[in-house]
Amino acid sequence: MGTDMTKGSITKHIFRFAFPVALGILFQQLYNIVDTMIVGRLLGVNSLAGVGSTTGLWFFEFSVVCGICNGFAVSTAQSFGEGNKAEVKGFFRNGLVLGMMISLVLMMLTIMSTAWILKLTNTPNDIYNYAHDYIIVLFEGIPFTFIYNYFSASLRSIGDSRTPVIALVIASFLNMGLDVFFIMNLGMGVAGAALATVISQIVSGVFLGLYIIRKVEMFHFAITLRIDHSKSRIQLKTAIPMALQGAAISIGILIVQASVNSLGTIYVVGSTAGNKLYGIMAAPVDAICQSLIPLSSQNYGARRNDRIKEGWKKVVLYAWIFTAVLSVIAWFAGPYMIRIFIDTADKEIISYGHQFLICFVLGFGFLGIQQGTCFTLQGTGNSEFTIASGILETAGRLFGALVLTKMIGYMGICLALPLAWVFTDMYMVPVYFLCIRRMSDTKETAVSKLQPQM
Repeated sequence: MGTDMTKGSITKHIFRFAFPVALGILFQQLYNIVDTMIVGRLLGVNSLAGVGSTTGLWFFEFSVVCGICNGFAVSTAQSFGEGNKAEVKGFFRNGLVLGMMISLVLMMLTIMSTAWILKLTNTPNDIYNYAHDYIIVLFEGIPFTFIYNYFSASLRSIGDSRTPVIALVIASFLNMGLDVFFIMNLGMGVAGAALATVISQIVSGVFLGLYIIRKVEMFHFAITLRIDHSKSRIQLKTAIPMALQGAAISIGILIVQASVNSLGTIYVVGSTAGNKLYGIMAAPVDAICQSLIPLSSQNYGARRNDRIKEGWKKVVLYAWIFTAVLSVIAWFAGPYMIRIFIDTADKEIISYGHQFLICFVLGFGFLGIQQGTCFTLQGTGNSEFTIASGILETAGRLFGALVLTKMIGYMGICLALPLAWVFTDMYMVPVYFLCIRRMSDTKETAVSKLQPQM
């Protein structure tokens, strides 16, 4: 099983990998969208604002978990590119055991600190209870979030982006049904929406686990809780910077969310709807960028630096093409799409949501450069540079939320993330070329040592 990305057309590899990933992102957003639609329409604006006010907090935890999953999977991809199936199996097993231990610790820490963080982020009193009831259930499901995302990242590391999408499709329909059942039939409120998401993630994880048992022999291992310390050091060397990058970005999101919360509930509702649409419209750009994780990892293992460089160039080009198309759609159809999430004729709320969306979509090209470069560096063993990327993105968000907001109000919130992408690109692009040159020099040195000496 798996796809060898060290051979064949790079463009075909990018889009064959990206298409299922884009569908997966859309279905992942469907989780959140269904929650938003049902909560907003059945439970009211305050419930929706409560759920929306936890966006930054959940993204923090989710980014750390995904950083760990993707970081562990890089070693699997590199071993796959080398053709070393024994190492593929060893890294997969070790990452699963180590990651489960980490996720349990994260679950306990977040549950204990939830109330404190909600107060710290200026969650309005009229929506505090809704926010707490929603996020605490998601935190209790962190181990299941890890299992699904780790299985998914591991399958993608060997070029299989299709199977995780199948799991998400199944889970998404389950999520919709459970949302309605828990909220309408059982009257569980926002906690029911969160519980539906957790159960759906459990189903996704079970599905992928059964698939791996039946189809992916190279991932089979003897059941043991023993940690391989040498493999752990290799995996953590990649995973920790990726998790820290996500954590740094998420801290910026939390501060931006606090700024939005301080403006009032009407701004929270508008930005929440706009943010949901942003997640959908960013799917094509996110997907083609994610193709660079297995592409760069496998070709790094196979010492094909030429294919790594070509893949990066193509992804950046495609990201700007998608930006042009999506910007037109967001400009003309944005207000109508905002109404999907909000059962209101309030033009002010719709305007805030549309304004938020437009600013984000116009910056997608810079997002493509940032993500494409980060994923390439992570896949080639240079993940330590991505920590600075997270810090710079956070700085950009803070500038928008804390400085621009005082100067131009809500527009400062809308510009915070696009500015963060620009700041990050100014650092990441030179670092990328430096690392590519260093890898090329290393390869030439290795080849010269194999040449007969005269």
